[in-house]
Amino acid sequence: MHRHLVKRTSHKLEIRLPWLQPRPNCRSCVGHASSFQHNNYARLHSSSRVSINENDNLNTKLLELGFEKHYKIRSNIELLIQDYARKPIQPITFDYITKYKPPLKDTAEYMLSIKTVNLLLSFTCRQLNAIHELPYIVVLNPNIEISNSLYLKTLETLLSIEYPYGLQNREAMTKMLIQFLDEHQDTLVTLSRGFQEVMEFYPKESVFTFLNQHLRDRIAMKLLARHYLSLLDQSKRSEPGKMIGALHKNLKISDLIHQVSEYVNDLCFVKYDHTVPISILAGDDVTFPCIPTHLEYVITEVLKNSSRAHIEATTPDCDLTEKPIEITIVRSDNELQIRIRDFGGGIPPKVEDKMFDYSYSTVAEKKKDTGAEAYMIPGEDINNVSGMGFGLPMCRAYLEMFDGALDIQSLWGWGTDVYIKLNGPTKEMLEE
Repeated sequence: MHRHLVKRTSHKLEIRLPWLQPRPNCRSCVGHASSFQHNNYARLHSSSRVSINENDNLNTKLLELGFEKHYKIRSNIELLIQDYARKPIQPITFDYITKYKPPLKDTAEYMLSIKTVNLLLSFTCRQLNAIHELPYIVVLNPNIEISNSLYLKTLETLLSIEYPYGLQNREAMTKMLIQFLDEHQDTLVTLSRGFQEVMEFYPKESVFTFLNQHLRDRIAMKLLARHYLSLLDQSKRSEPGKMIGALHKNLKISDLIHQVSEYVNDLCFVKYDHTVPISILAGDDVTFPCIPTHLEYVITEVLKNSSRAHIEATTPDCDLTEKPIEITIVRSDNELQIRIRDFGGGIPPKVEDKMFDYSYSTVAEKKKDTGAEAYMIPGEDINNVSGMGFGLPMCRAYLEMFDGALDIQSLWGWGTDVYIKLNGPTKEMLEE
């Protein structure tokens, strides 16, 4: 942010970024300027500007600018964030995911780079604007400020791309997106810790509203980055594979479920010294086009809750660790449904309506009713998102991204049925 000087002129924002200026002798590239710069929203100039070395100390340099110039930079960056945040973002669909297939040609790769950077810019500004609109006492929290600073750094990185050649530089784009994924790997931990600390000063409903949008935008941003990187990697191969970026064209669902079950049982064994079997009653041979990482997360969350319910409901007269969790898989054209049924006693009626709250707990209530073990992975307590129940809300966010659904039916004293519904791309979308 300290490297960018933005000013308001004729109701438009002008960004003075020398390294984003198009080459004047590259007409074909300049022709794409309106796309990359959001319809000439940000005009690039080469007049006098603030230039600060990346390796220098930021605070020292900002002090050297003086109060007036420092204030002007910060104010205009805020205007930039607000304007980009107001820009409508089209939902990520399977049309977008399947538009470019490996191996990518140079033109397709360039256009994909433009779309990816544009979307990441809009999402980043929307995340920043949402943080800045929080009450002052919330934004002052050190952990929430860390998240704010990280998104500001992401904004700086995206704006610092050399246009247009930076978008055509595969190595630079790959490095930038890998860095983005690494930096945002643990943002939920930091953010949730911050909200835990301010929960008593800020209404839970407002926290949930913020987190609902934040989670969905975060999932979309990470999908964009991973999809782009996967397409580049797949383009290096000589023969077509089973993937189109992040999308698997024909995933065998039972194989994924068995892999997840092994993982969950490893965790259960560490914490409880017990494991719980699964039984696939129908659909063992069903395949379906989907994003494996999204479905894997959902099934992991459901199976670890079901496994824990079986283990903790076990009595000397009834060993539920020997009774398998029952799974049914059904496909109908472009729709997949999975039912996961456990016999762990069900969900107490008094908390059934709170299952998708970020403070909901499936175990005994903890202090401050924060749900410290809401979706805690057995054997991995340290990976719990700072006491916030992110499990089921994130499952729902993953599924609803592509018009799926997550439904839960519980019979108190008996068990719980979880219904997972996914929608997939059409056959035409998957064709080469």
